[in-house]
Amino acid sequence: MKKIRILLAALLVTVGAAAQNPSSYFMEGSTFRSQLNPAFAPQRGYVNFPVLGGIQVGMSGNISLDKIFYPRDGKLVTLLDSSVSAAEALSGLKDKNLLGADTRINVIGFGAYTKNRKNFWSFDLNVRVNAEANIPYSLFDFIKNGQEGRISDIGVISDSYLEAAFSYSFPLLDDRLYVGVRGKFLAGIVRAKSNFNRFDVSLNEDRWAVEADGSLDISAAGLEATTEMNDSGEMVYTFDDIDFKPTSPTGYGFAVDLGATYDILPDLQASLAINDLGFIGWGKGNTLSGRSVKNMEFTGVTVDGEGTSSQPDFNLDVLEFQKQEASSATRMLRATVNAGLEYKMWQNRASVGLLYTMRFWEYKTLHNITGSVNFRPIDWFHLTGSYTVIGNNGGALGLALNLCPGWINFFVATDVLMAKHTPQWIPIRQSSMNVTLGLGFPIGKRGHRGCRDYLR
Repeated sequence: MKKIRILLAALLVTVGAAAQNPSSYFMEGSTFRSQLNPAFAPQRGYVNFPVLGGIQVGMSGNISLDKIFYPRDGKLVTLLDSSVSAAEALSGLKDKNLLGADTRINVIGFGAYTKNRKNFWSFDLNVRVNAEANIPYSLFDFIKNGQEGRISDIGVISDSYLEAAFSYSFPLLDDRLYVGVRGKFLAGIVRAKSNFNRFDVSLNEDRWAVEADGSLDISAAGLEATTEMNDSGEMVYTFDDIDFKPTSPTGYGFAVDLGATYDILPDLQASLAINDLGFIGWGKGNTLSGRSVKNMEFTGVTVDGEGTSSQPDFNLDVLEFQKQEASSATRMLRATVNAGLEYKMWQNRASVGLLYTMRFWEYKTLHNITGSVNFRPIDWFHLTGSYTVIGNNGGALGLALNLCPGWINFFVATDVLMAKHTPQWIPIRQSSMNVTLGLGFPIGKRGHRGCRDYLR
């Protein structure tokens, strides 16, 4: 059981990053806008500071983060820690608990306007890391209470890849319509997926019985697995037998972002974007596949009247995976749809915006609605306040600042600054946490669209 706790704790700590920060969508000076909609363009061309030019990290799911992380003695622990009681740990969980990740780090980024100062192009080299997990309530109930039951739909998926992207946007219909396209060449680094359709546990006197049915697929360069023959004459391996050193790409793919903006009225703009429409093909030469169908028993557990138990003598080593013939696989990226509406006021010194976001994850499709108020009192200072309704899982208050004078472009956005949070900055009663920052250097003249046309 100790290894199950370690695996889930690592998953809870590392999986929850969802990088899209909606506060930046209506911030005209930010170079990050074009990541959300390729039809957008910043005020000027830019060269991003390497790595620090764009870092987007966060946490997201369908449960509030204070139901996952608990402060104990000045430290932050997960709900699996023994210091968190079973009643406290289980009180905020759902039947299916979803955590997700989409982290982006901009290694190289630059862009510029063409001679007409309306068309805009850019190039970005990004490191992307996605992860997602679906953990049922019944699994936590088993771990915290020693409660038997039928456990199903345990799923974990993660992939990382390099993204080389070129985008171009241009006007149509007398500049009322702008269209943007971003093409992406993808180089896969690591992909892992594990699913247990069945992990049923039952208690018979002093003996646990487990019936498991699951699969495991990993693609990575330098992948190695030590196999041995079990009692049934099958070649099997366990979690501890797997090792890899991702020093080169394992798969390749292509994706596209499509976006458009349309001025319904001089001060009213609608926008729409579909991002990450694409795939990565993972080669079978660096892929490991396995299937686990196992009935097992383990002893050493007692359950007292308070619903707590001693730890059973069980670890992940008993979850053997029968080695399967590896095959190549083509996996789609997780697409995102952004639809926005913005009304500008006071000669574009301020605006109000409404953004709808739909994210297609492996285990669920998530829907968010963000309302924002955007202030641009002077040409180089932009401030945005936003509130995001995250499905039926509460909301998040966001704040973003962009400084774009003639010599630097600095951007920072977060939805935890004004939220009630623990001393470790984990927000309470929020199911998401986002932090985005970037540093770049403006180049070239200002474009003839976007921010503060009346000042030129």
